[in-house]
Amino acid sequence: MRIFYCLLCFFFPLWVMGQQTQTLSGRVLDKVTLQPIVGATILIENHPDLGTFSDENGDFSMESVPLGRQVVLVKYLGYEPYRSEGIIINSAKAVYLEIELLESSIDLGEVVVSAGSNTNRPINELSVVSTRSFSAEETDRIAASVNDPGRLALAYPGVAQGSDDNENDIIIRGNSSFGMMWRLEGIDIPNPNHFARPGTSGGGVTVFSAQLLSRSDFSTGGMPAEYGNAISGVMDVHFRKGNIYQRQHRVKVGLLGIDVATEGPINKGKSSYLVNYRYSTLGILTNLGVYLVGERVTNEFQDLSFNIVLEGSEKHRFTVFGIGGLSQEHYNPVDNPLERDSTNSGHWEDRIRDGNMGTIGSTYSYFINKKSFLKAGLALMGSEIEFYYDVLDEANNRQNYHDERHNETRSVASLTYSNKLNDRLRFKTGMFFNYILSYDFYLNTIQRQNISDVLTENTDLAINGSGNTATLQYYAQFSQQLGARTTLHAGGHFMYLALNNRYSVEPRLALKYQINARQDISLAYGLYSKILPMAAYFYQQQDTLNGQVVISYPNMDLPMIKSHHFIASYNYATEKGLRFSAEAYYQSLFNVPVSPDPEDLYWMLNTRSTFPLDKAESSGTGNNYGLDLALEKFFSNRVFFLLTGSYFKSWFVPKNGQQYPTTFANDFVSALTIGREFEFKKERVLQLGTRILYNGGNRYTPLDEAASLQAGTYILDSSMINADRIPAYFRVDARIAYRFNRPRLAGNLTLDIQNVLNRKNPRNVGYSVDENALFFRNHTSGLVPVLALQLDF
Repeated sequence: MRIFYCLLCFFFPLWVMGQQTQTLSGRVLDKVTLQPIVGATILIENHPDLGTFSDENGDFSMESVPLGRQVVLVKYLGYEPYRSEGIIINSAKAVYLEIELLESSIDLGEVVVSAGSNTNRPINELSVVSTRSFSAEETDRIAASVNDPGRLALAYPGVAQGSDDNENDIIIRGNSSFGMMWRLEGIDIPNPNHFARPGTSGGGVTVFSAQLLSRSDFSTGGMPAEYGNAISGVMDVHFRKGNIYQRQHRVKVGLLGIDVATEGPINKGKSSYLVNYRYSTLGILTNLGVYLVGERVTNEFQDLSFNIVLEGSEKHRFTVFGIGGLSQEHYNPVDNPLERDSTNSGHWEDRIRDGNMGTIGSTYSYFINKKSFLKAGLALMGSEIEFYYDVLDEANNRQNYHDERHNETRSVASLTYSNKLNDRLRFKTGMFFNYILSYDFYLNTIQRQNISDVLTENTDLAINGSGNTATLQYYAQFSQQLGARTTLHAGGHFMYLALNNRYSVEPRLALKYQINARQDISLAYGLYSKILPMAAYFYQQQDTLNGQVVISYPNMDLPMIKSHHFIASYNYATEKGLRFSAEAYYQSLFNVPVSPDPEDLYWMLNTRSTFPLDKAESSGTGNNYGLDLALEKFFSNRVFFLLTGSYFKSWFVPKNGQQYPTTFANDFVSALTIGREFEFKKERVLQLGTRILYNGGNRYTPLDEAASLQAGTYILDSSMINADRIPAYFRVDARIAYRFNRPRLAGNLTLDIQNVLNRKNPRNVGYSVDENALFFRNHTSGLVPVLALQLDF
């Protein structure tokens, strides 16, 4: 008998663990009006015994939902059926969802919603082309994305890896990453990346925490009228609502940092909080002699994200949100002067790069009636990017040769009004007032002819400006059902910069035809503009007049860069859960800053992170055109994959009127992302995945051998600008993850490996004086493993 009780005590907990379930709750809303939908049917796929209905507030709750990856189905008469991605249900965290249904314009009959019919549909229903949504789980699941939206985007069509594997620049359809815009909770924000650089939208590591991310949108062109100050794409990020019923916590420890997150109700059933703090462990690793970024490069960062949602009556909703990040990157010289290479500047230079940013904001939504609502937003934000570069001589004497800072503090007010005028017509309008409370831009460089000439006193104070200014944006757009299958979206965007009284009026137009429940075609046109990096307006020119030094700012009056977008798209979702998409596009750029000297082929968008450091004019033009293809199987039956390929051309025209390939004219980019899950007993899951990137190489200009030999430095062959390319970029990433569940404790052990083959991809060219020849410089990082353990409780 004693043996029986011992066996019972041993096996009973295992049996209980095998029967673990969780609670799934949420709210069902109309996607356009954000009004609750009463009586919607909510089901769990492959579990016919589990189902419920939304109540008078649109709320629902289901208990006894099995652990694992579950798919939520929602149906309501007159609306398109909804099918979620595979949502991971674990033993420690109850799941809360806000589900938005889109009213159907055609009779869907008894169409079965397949995996892939609407999983990646944009959150913004007015984004008709070149836009898909993504989830926080995707930023974790895709190999080597490591919870970073910028790195995740490499899996999508038309997006190429930047010139440095350690950075997350988003290069879209041959455009510089400068053309991207980031938005959070409906408000444009500064570059949200650690180790950010001026004149770009990327950096090293995202400031966003995956613990807070809700499903968000990524656009690669053809954006609707509400988006301004972007010429290549938009990352429109949303934060999720914390659990309104119970407190939940998460701790994540990995090579990139330590995350601590907590969420729970403020007013149970209505209001909640969600907070995440992360502290980098990279500094600890470098102290141990492990350099993930580069030899003698130390990195430290920390960030905080939060979202508070306060529900009042059914007519009022108030949120407070914020992100903030601090980072520093330090490039150390070789300690022993005798071991320094006279041809390697990195051996002699001590460089520090500081990058800080922060945004805190609030939104207030007032639901006027069941057809219209008003949403107001207010935010305070700032960014600091500062560089300090010293060079050492053989006696370790230190000389500063480069100081640079780009500091801004701004407040933003936004207002949005939406009205569903009738079943066929919707109107949406809004404005953004951006008041730059203070700006401070400074760049001072001591020019050096070569590495050993470290104390040359040739000071060039290129940038110097401070003060305040403002921008104003206004938009209006209509969405009209022209018939059962055709929808017209029309609107416009206006942007004004008070600094130089420049403005832009931009029409936007899109037409979508729904062939049937599984196929659609769309056409879109839009004019888009982008304000130059603010420091560009403060290039300082010094002249002498009557013996007096006269300072002027010749670039102050430069207009915004503009681009016409023309896009045609086709989408088809099969009954087997596959989705195919094809998009042809043409972009015509103008007002691009160039040198006024026809012999100088400077064109601002040829560089990944810069702005004019000399007198410029806005006579440059360019064009990008190509075809994006994608075949996707959304997560179902424990498998997902995404195969993308893009063929494109990218050209620029400087002052001399000649056309040349841009630096980013790779000609093609492609990616294959695939993953498979294996389920075991006791709700344990093994996940394997890989991502393969294969892109054409970036462009460079061949060497003028005779001129270079005479000058002892790299002189371009002006007759062959960007005629050559570095070898193709090839990278294989891998991922292995193990999920497990215990009573009130769930975990996920992951290993992401960037560049698992340790391939040294060329990134650009250098010049050898001894051989009078160019050579390829490789990316600084080879194989990069990122190990992490996540615990929910």
